[in-house]
Amino acid sequence: MYKNTLRALDDYASVNPFTWVYGLGRSLIALGTLITLVLSSPAILFDEQLFGKMSLDSSLENFNIYFLFGFANLTYAYALSIVVLLLVISGVFPRYTGILHWIVTYSFFQSGSIVEGGDQIGSIITMLLIPVTLLDGRKNHWVNAPQANPNYYANFIGRGMLALIALQMAVLYFHAGIEKMYKLDEWKNGTAVYYFFNDPLFGYPAWMHGILGPALTNSYVVTTLTWGTMIFEVILFGSLFMAPQKRKKLIWLALGFHLGIALIFGLVSFFCAMAGGLVLYMIPVETKIPVLRRRRTGISQPATPYEFAQRHAVLEPATA
Repeated sequence: MYKNTLRALDDYASVNPFTWVYGLGRSLIALGTLITLVLSSPAILFDEQLFGKMSLDSSLENFNIYFLFGFANLTYAYALSIVVLLLVISGVFPRYTGILHWIVTYSFFQSGSIVEGGDQIGSIITMLLIPVTLLDGRKNHWVNAPQANPNYYANFIGRGMLALIALQMAVLYFHAGIEKMYKLDEWKNGTAVYYFFNDPLFGYPAWMHGILGPALTNSYVVTTLTWGTMIFEVILFGSLFMAPQKRKKLIWLALGFHLGIALIFGLVSFFCAMAGGLVLYMIPVETKIPVLRRRRTGISQPATPYEFAQRHAVLEPATA
């Protein structure tokens, strides 16, 4: 029993968590915040009357870059945030950009007057990623560097934090699916989607009326969408207990689900945050980087110089 436990821990710590997978996850989260900042001016996102009065803990205001610069100098905090987010997306030096990423997402969520669920999710996940980034010694998180001398302690901590993020995502979906049944009677009777989609402020855009207008008059469609949403969210929670390779197959359905929400309600930054969380939740860290394959046609593709040299390599006598 003791030896089996040690062997299992060794196997767990032998897997390198510092790969492109977690890099993609944090980049998507950064992209969501970047879209919000670039497409919305400080005058829209921050209210002078509420600025500095919405913090949950005054001791944490020392880490808030927007409070440090002050309302009159929000432009400088804006510019600094955008630079940090671009560095995160580029992948350079995750050991240093990890904590900066959390500071930006946390600062915006605590000081912004117009924030949504994606901003909160981003601030939580980036905080949980800090230990992972601090232990990541790569120059760029998009490069899968082989571990010649693996640090099992770093691997164990890194994988443990990613597992904690997966648990956080699973609980989020479980809460979202179960809470709906107790929060509003419309979710119970299967009509909630009708009211949300037709909301004059947050409902679907005009260009979707030709598709959604007639569909929402059909009770079967409305009930299926309403109950289907709750069931699918519970399934996403249940994927926590699936084998990693089977869980990975669900990610496209999950991304499609959130893409639909983004198109209907305009929550693009929320989609990016959830997409980043889903990558960290569902894609195994040892997954190889996808490579686009050439489409097979009747015409052969010309070989690259490297491929040509490999095919026609010959031994030549050494010359002095």
